[in-house]
Amino acid sequence: MSNRWNPAWKIVKIMIDDKETEVCYDESSKLYVCPECSPECKRGVLPTYSSYFFNPEDLARHLKAHKYALWTKKVILNKSEIETETQEEDEDEE
Repeated sequence: MSNRWNPAWKIVKIMIDDKETEVCYDESSKLYVCPECSPECKRGVLPTYSSYFFNPEDLARHLKAHKYALWTKKVILNKSEIETETQEEDEDEE
């Protein structure tokens, strides 16, 4: 028995906003992988980092979120919000 995952990638097409998109699907684990997070899956390689999904609907939502890149943006607070947070933290410590 092996303790490594050997994916059997298959390229499938899913619909995202009335447009067909090619994504990778592993027939052994039944997982979809994001082609933007790990384009190497299309070459049959095991990704070093990726996002995996159990169904194409969740993958479609994830792919739509790529255009906003919410996970890479920092939330910048204005000065008054920072001062308010600092005051609240000080009050909690007392």
